[in-house]
Amino acid sequence: MSILELLEHKCKKILFTTPTHNQKNAKPSWLKGLYQHDFSELDGFDNLHKPKGAILDTIKKLSEIYETQRTYMLINGSSSGIVAIMKAMLKPNEKVLVARNCHKSVFSGLVLSGASVDWLMPDIDESWGIYKVIDPKKLEDNLKLNQYKMVIITSPTYEGLNSDIETISRICHENGAYLLVDEAHGALYNFSDLLPKPAIKQGADFSVNSLHKTAGAPNPCALLHISNSCKVNLDKIQDCLNLVVTTSPSYPMLAAIEANVDYLVKEGGKEIKKVIKNIEKLQKSVSKNGYEFLNNDRMKIVLRKPNTNMLVLSDILYNGFNIEEEISTPSYLLFLTGVGTGGCKMGKLKDALNYIKLPGGDSNVSFQPFPFVKIKPIDAFNMESVEISAKDALLKISAETIATTPPCCAIIYPGEVIQEWHLDKIGDKIRVIR
Repeated sequence: MSILELLEHKCKKILFTTPTHNQKNAKPSWLKGLYQHDFSELDGFDNLHKPKGAILDTIKKLSEIYETQRTYMLINGSSSGIVAIMKAMLKPNEKVLVARNCHKSVFSGLVLSGASVDWLMPDIDESWGIYKVIDPKKLEDNLKLNQYKMVIITSPTYEGLNSDIETISRICHENGAYLLVDEAHGALYNFSDLLPKPAIKQGADFSVNSLHKTAGAPNPCALLHISNSCKVNLDKIQDCLNLVVTTSPSYPMLAAIEANVDYLVKEGGKEIKKVIKNIEKLQKSVSKNGYEFLNNDRMKIVLRKPNTNMLVLSDILYNGFNIEEEISTPSYLLFLTGVGTGGCKMGKLKDALNYIKLPGGDSNVSFQPFPFVKIKPIDAFNMESVEISAKDALLKISAETIATTPPCCAIIYPGEVIQEWHLDKIGDKIRVIR
């Protein structure tokens, strides 16, 4: 019996259990659908921490769909999968090489595992103001000079750029390192030949997908994939997931994961094709108005107009057209699309872009310097700290993570030296190691 079938069956029971809302009394009323299927760990409902019934059946089904050794359902986002894998695979003081454009959840994994980190800086595209893909040669040079237990990269990037995972996987394995790919924004890659090949099918040992980002599931539904070729103790991974996952899981969320993947199997390819077609129509239309587009994975609209501050466009779209982008920078705007992005919505964006006349402006951005790690993450996390004025923080050691959200990539982590570049980006105050 699947999770979806189990929920339908339980709706017919008279329950004196948690939650006590009795599958009704939703306030406000639009929450009614959630309440109707919100149950606790009842008889037959299985245990997310030690699945043996419906949850295990769904896990097995997902593993077949994604062609993995094991695909876990994550109800705390891709972050929980990243943290669990790092905790399971890394011992204290083992070294991990991490691309600096990683999600800040990697730092949580460093603290919980006690591992040491070296940072790999991606190349930059100054004209777009973004990090580019990982250079396999640069990665290989690092792996030859140091012994790393794991390599962690983000692919696709927030802007939809994909690294050569096949080559990177081979290099990692030749040098005795596991490869974990944060593929949160690649949740649709398994369901269309129009999109890049999934990381797991290119040799990655582990990857995560955020179904809530582009695939149509609610926040924060996600998946953790373990490749068939990876020699790993699955019980250990389950134990580490249990450290970061509640003992009272949301069954509507688990059901949403199952239903979402079922939908993608049946309709995903067709829906992805529709979205890409609508994106191409928009690009063709607004290109005549001077807009340029980043060549990425085709499901993200990243646009700019040369010699124009794109923050001005962001304000006009928001205040004049009720359109809000995923992220805005001086050099580009990112509009996130997915299987729920219809043609009408895309048409409104296209019409607005063609209507708006933009003045010229400075679109330059600056990139962070190479991080100077003075104190190991777990040690810095546990040290006493004091809050000081940002103007007095130069060359002090940060005691907090400061990240841009989205995309939750850190400007600085605990244990790193505050450099001059950081000073106007950390706010008025910052906690530093005492």
